[in-house]
Amino acid sequence: MKFPTPIFALAMLFAFSPSFAQRSPDWSVNLTGKAQQIIFQSLTGVPIIQTDKSYIGIDPVAQKVAWTVDRKAGKLISATLGADGYDFYNMTGTPFVLISNNVIDSRSGAAVVSKEKNNYKTADDYEVIPALNSVLLRVTAGNGVLRLYLIGMADAKVKWEVDVMKPSLITGMNEEPEEEHADVPLFTSLVTPDHYLVYRYRKNLAVVSPEGKLLWSEKADPAEVMLSPDGKKVITVKALVTGIGNSPVSVRYVTKYRSAKMQAFDLKTGKESWKSDIKVDQNIRWADAQPDFLVVAWKNGCNIFKYATGEAIWKDDFKGKRVVDVRSNEKGYLVTFESGYKTMQLDKSGTELWKKPQVLETDDEDADDLPEEGNMDVYQYAKGKILVDAERVRFRPAKGSGMKKWRMSLNAGSRIAYDDSLHNLIILHDNRLHVLNPDNNPQVVKSFKDNFENLPAFHTVEFRANAYFLTSPKEFIVFEPATEKLTHRYYVRPFDVQGMFIDMVNAELASNQALFNCKATHNAQTGAWKAERASAGLLPPGSGNTELQKADQQWRAADALEFASTLMPPARVEAFRQSRDFAWYFTKDKSGNVLIKVNKDTGAEADRLIFDDARPIYQVDEIQRRVYYASNNVLKVF
Repeated sequence: MKFPTPIFALAMLFAFSPSFAQRSPDWSVNLTGKAQQIIFQSLTGVPIIQTDKSYIGIDPVAQKVAWTVDRKAGKLISATLGADGYDFYNMTGTPFVLISNNVIDSRSGAAVVSKEKNNYKTADDYEVIPALNSVLLRVTAGNGVLRLYLIGMADAKVKWEVDVMKPSLITGMNEEPEEEHADVPLFTSLVTPDHYLVYRYRKNLAVVSPEGKLLWSEKADPAEVMLSPDGKKVITVKALVTGIGNSPVSVRYVTKYRSAKMQAFDLKTGKESWKSDIKVDQNIRWADAQPDFLVVAWKNGCNIFKYATGEAIWKDDFKGKRVVDVRSNEKGYLVTFESGYKTMQLDKSGTELWKKPQVLETDDEDADDLPEEGNMDVYQYAKGKILVDAERVRFRPAKGSGMKKWRMSLNAGSRIAYDDSLHNLIILHDNRLHVLNPDNNPQVVKSFKDNFENLPAFHTVEFRANAYFLTSPKEFIVFEPATEKLTHRYYVRPFDVQGMFIDMVNAELASNQALFNCKATHNAQTGAWKAERASAGLLPPGSGNTELQKADQQWRAADALEFASTLMPPARVEAFRQSRDFAWYFTKDKSGNVLIKVNKDTGAEADRLIFDDARPIYQVDEIQRRVYYASNNVLKVF
């Protein structure tokens, strides 16, 4: 008999013997202590075995133990950095892991930063800094000072360390509660073109020189921080002190609200650059640092300001609700407002040149239930615009298009993504997959229904050559736009198996990062990633936030992903290129507990691995075609 794939042998292996008696493993190693769990480092793919006595890094090429780090008995793997009772954290997006508050290079087992050697109490947080090819580690030093380490990800060396804030700046009355941690908080800090680092923590702001010298630290209480175009000024939107404001922003994982004030600091000295703060009529909705002027918009208007002095360029504020854009042109400035419905041309002094605003996209004068606040995503088509906010999606036909208005209500469980290539807007809502494209469909939307189990759990869509692959931990949808064929499958798990099998982090790296940094309106891929596949986060409606024009962060995220791929071992990169067309789902059926391999283009099952135990100590590395099985103090590799 001729077997279709080599993996079939693995399926038979697990099917016939819980003790692998059918054949011997390809190789095995003895472990220090009793095996408890198998972990793959999130970026390098290095297998790390947790035993009751140690963490053990495996070199699968040399087929041996590469390194061993002792651990504290009874400790568990942590979901958050520095969590009490845990001694291991997988530092996603870096080649490092954290073991007992020590930063360990997963490639060598060497301690890059050590709690004992470097004299600190806890490692509290980290941030990937793509512009510096580094990771920024925050620790609490022995005297309570907040300390930063900048660690190169390629060479695993500390570039600099600096104490940035004293306890008196960090603690005090009426402070926010301790913030929650995120896995990979990209772009919280800012880096100037000449590598000065602008760092934020709670109410504090600090600037560190390229050599690692603290230039200044200030209790500025920023809700948002930006750089002037010349990189010489740090500009902040001040946070509200108390109460509920509009337009929340996340600053080091604590939700803050913009006030009506802005201030600027000299990058190198920390001295205030403006004689007076910018003060506007209402709380600021957004601010945009354009090359020649600073735009500041609030609910009912906007103005533009000089970087040098903070003075308003227009004598009078422009009055118009929900300004979304201000652009300079030959006549002066074109302001777009009412969330994209209207424009007004101003001269260079800010005086209106038109008698009334120009209505852009529709004959219909009814501006029904526009959101007073919050984000609105705008998708432009030849025949009109699709506007999406948190509660509804609406189509506004263009003049002369012959199209009719269309609308649909949404809710918190709705999910949305946009295909830049085919210009299809994808919405998961009300147990249906909706595909919107008014240029191709006179009815605007086509809807497809199936027995979907949990659409709000879907987190990623891959725009493949001929299909969309939408996935959640237990469920997938394959939709082929050309034929409108839909394939759907839901897999019931025998138990919560989160973190048990490799999550294909290399194959899904772009998708996972997209959920942190990328908006639903664009694909954050460059280079090889963009040429071969594209992914986007399936996000709640309105979270695309096109008003604030943050698309540049998507491409910065793509740059980070491209750099991250260079840290993978070359053999793993090549293996990844050959295996990313599949997804894995763990379930239970008549055969027992099975790990099912699914083709992302067709939805067909390509393979099954049958396990002898609903809670096995297994890990499947499909990327490099290995199965790791730990029993007591022995690791067997097939």
